[in-house]
Amino acid sequence: MARQGKPYEAARKDAAAFFRGDSLRTEVFLSRYALRALDGTWLETTPDRMWDRVARTMARREKDRALRHGEFRRLLEDFKFVPAGRILFGAQNPRAATLFNCYFIPVRGDSVDAITRWINEASRTYSLGGGVGTNIDVLRPRGARVRNAGVESSGSASFMEVFSTVTGVMGGSRGRRGALMITTRVDHPDILEFVTAKGDPERRHVRNANISVRITDDFMQHLGRDEEVRLWFTTPHERIERAVPSRRIWGTLLESAWATAEPGVLFWDTVLRGSTTQYNGMEVQGVNVCGEIPMEPYGACNLGSVNLAAFVRDPFTEHADIDWDGLSGAVRLAVRFLDNVIDVGASRHALKAQRLASLRSRRVGLGILGMADCLAALNLVYGSEPSLSLLDRLMGAVKESAYEESIRLAEEKGPFPAFDPVRHLESSYVQRLPESIRNGIRTKGLRNCALLAVAPTGSISCLAGASSGIEPIYSLSYLRHVAGQAYRVEHPLVARYRELHGPSAPLPGTFVTARTIEPGARVRLQATVQRHVDQSISSTVNLPSGTPLSAVETLYRNAWESGCKGITVFREGSRPSVLSEAGDGIYRAEAGAPVGVCTFCEIPAAGESSTSAGPDRARLETEPPPGRLNR
Repeated sequence: MARQGKPYEAARKDAAAFFRGDSLRTEVFLSRYALRALDGTWLETTPDRMWDRVARTMARREKDRALRHGEFRRLLEDFKFVPAGRILFGAQNPRAATLFNCYFIPVRGDSVDAITRWINEASRTYSLGGGVGTNIDVLRPRGARVRNAGVESSGSASFMEVFSTVTGVMGGSRGRRGALMITTRVDHPDILEFVTAKGDPERRHVRNANISVRITDDFMQHLGRDEEVRLWFTTPHERIERAVPSRRIWGTLLESAWATAEPGVLFWDTVLRGSTTQYNGMEVQGVNVCGEIPMEPYGACNLGSVNLAAFVRDPFTEHADIDWDGLSGAVRLAVRFLDNVIDVGASRHALKAQRLASLRSRRVGLGILGMADCLAALNLVYGSEPSLSLLDRLMGAVKESAYEESIRLAEEKGPFPAFDPVRHLESSYVQRLPESIRNGIRTKGLRNCALLAVAPTGSISCLAGASSGIEPIYSLSYLRHVAGQAYRVEHPLVARYRELHGPSAPLPGTFVTARTIEPGARVRLQATVQRHVDQSISSTVNLPSGTPLSAVETLYRNAWESGCKGITVFREGSRPSVLSEAGDGIYRAEAGAPVGVCTFCEIPAAGESSTSAGPDRARLETEPPPGRLNR
């Protein structure tokens, strides 16, 4: 007999009681993750039921299902580990839905057939809830000769609008909207047109996509010497080349990022050097929507994040410390959980090529959220030298626990099918792992080709009541508008502190927010975390409106020099409809046209139109960019 669902008002009453009246978390849970019957009523009205469903589903791949169900259930409880939205929504859902947030779909050639094939494949992927990354530099530049009625090509950048429109149309209903990342190489002849594609005054061009430029070390070196760079493209009919001052490209890119917050930058040689998959057909060609997962053609990746704040013992006291054993155990279980998602979700990909690529590489993206909350609870100032020292140790522990578990799983279940121990051990990242882990990889194998990535975690952070990814707290209080009503919301950590110290206790100096943190500290923190992450990091550096262009250039150069895999900035005022200051540290979210939609961060609530200003721009109607491209 089918389960009877509850109507919205009854479901909201249950959820609000669970979240102790927190309207934001209540709306996020009910609109995004709670299981609903096909008639739209709610089968789950509190997260504990969701945890049961998800744990039970992922335990099905285990020999001892009861044991693993219990372990996974305890892992999920109280949001200690938060799987990505596609898993929370899709597990046992009668609707057709993927369990993977991340896909990379290539444009397979410089032809009309290749373009229409991409549209078909991306549309099918969007229909199941997946986000798509792609590269357009395979397409010939504007003015290149063609042998059809067009005479000359409209150029690669002209198809950005086509791809963006498809993305918006495929998710244009009240459900999950499509999400797209478009990248190009820095030496493509259309690079200047690409960089400025989203700079129209109304912000309506390419509004359903993120864009990023793949920058090489060679370009940065030419820039350092103030030299020209060669832009090139080869067609069957001609070789197109021209020299352009590197400073012109760089300056245009910086001006666009300063004015519009796009494009982001991927330091592609750094990405390739750090990749663990440059062999056996797993060579990375592009990234997912938010940039933290470099992937091979048709690559797929599922995601989940450990909530660091949940592992602080004696928070806000002089005895505050990390529960190191608890954290290590959670990381190990999370790796097993995400590895099971690969098999449970194998039949839920839109394309056969995606299923085959996922099963062949068994790529997962275990990340973190609640980092800013964790540091504050440990009495550390975000971005300070003591905080960087702690994060270096903490991320080292996460890395080692994850790799040790993947080795253990390889021994138990077998390594990923494309695994080659000699080639895998050649990776510069793997060579930096402890000797005991390298020996384990050599003798026992590895279950997953790559393990770690820090996603922006926009909506799941709201659900967990924690800060996003590695982002700082944006604001301690703000106004949120839902269905015509305005709610004053405090960052949940404030309430936790005052539960311990009294309702009127002044907040300590460790409760820093994004606009009080020196931007260079953000880059240093990102670089510290990146050293321990085998894939990438999504984050966005927030800048005051008066930040000069020269400061953006300094951040970009420092990011490249320090080993970050990319950089994105968001200057206040560079995008409409994010937040405006309402006084007394309160920010007001205002409606506006959507610009781009990240599968992690865009959170339309029940009964409202989305006011997010883009994938890296707004977290529901709370904080501006929870992250996108700072890899």
